[in-house]
Amino acid sequence: MTTENSVLVDGAVTRYLSAGTPGDPVIVFLHDGAWGGSADVTWSDMIPLAAANYHVIAPDMLGFGGTSKTISLDTSPFAFRTTHLFRLLDTLDITSPVHIVGNSFGGSIALRALTNPVFADRIASATTINGTGGPWKTPTMMELGAFDGTTDDARRIVGLICDNFDGFEEQVARRHTWATAPGHYQCMLAVHIPVPEAAQVARPDDPYPANLEGVTTPILLIEGENDALVESGWAGRIAEFVPHATIATMQLKHAPNITHPTQTWEIVSNFLTKSDISRPVATAPSN
Repeated sequence: MTTENSVLVDGAVTRYLSAGTPGDPVIVFLHDGAWGGSADVTWSDMIPLAAANYHVIAPDMLGFGGTSKTISLDTSPFAFRTTHLFRLLDTLDITSPVHIVGNSFGGSIALRALTNPVFADRIASATTINGTGGPWKTPTMMELGAFDGTTDDARRIVGLICDNFDGFEEQVARRHTWATAPGHYQCMLAVHIPVPEAAQVARPDDPYPANLEGVTTPILLIEGENDALVESGWAGRIAEFVPHATIATMQLKHAPNITHPTQTWEIVSNFLTKSDISRPVATAPSN
């Protein structure tokens, strides 16, 4: 049974779903970053499948779902949410390495976390479902940036990320509910507020994905062959830096975890079973 929980993490109300048996290996599901993203929107049908063998933790990230609508504008959108994730795990007394499975933005966080020596040794494996870590977006991805608040527009957004499936309208309704929660709109658009030229500060160059080189943690890259939001072949480009990574393809759009949860979980479960996940995980090099 999936349980909805809420806990304070460094003062931020943090909603998370849990399932499975405490003491089993922990798997953390990270939701997408589209309008109305949340743990239940992205993972409700995969959590029960994973809970048979894993202790599942699926948080709403900062700015999303039932978690505080607070963000950090002086760091990358990945960095402060990664810190919040591991502080949540600390709060829940989960200190052993966890398996992270993320879709889209959540998958990008999983990959980015591997490059941070503070967190890398707390990750037993990382799976990303159409989350590239940031690069290789198509122009179609930009269409996800706008939202007029209506159910019809939520339907457009779902159509960009999901294949047609029986739960399409339920997905629209769920996503619209969270997309119109107080503060979510502002959190989504805050990073896009224009800054006057005189106030602009250059940020350091981003070393990703080259800073994945040397990471030995098991990695699964699931690429949707019908995904119009990221460039075809992105998984192979990442694998150039982590040649041990496993690549799986699905003839589906951006969120097969929503539309085809059983098929997606089978791929993830097989990867976890076959990977040598019990060995020590090397810490990522600092760059």
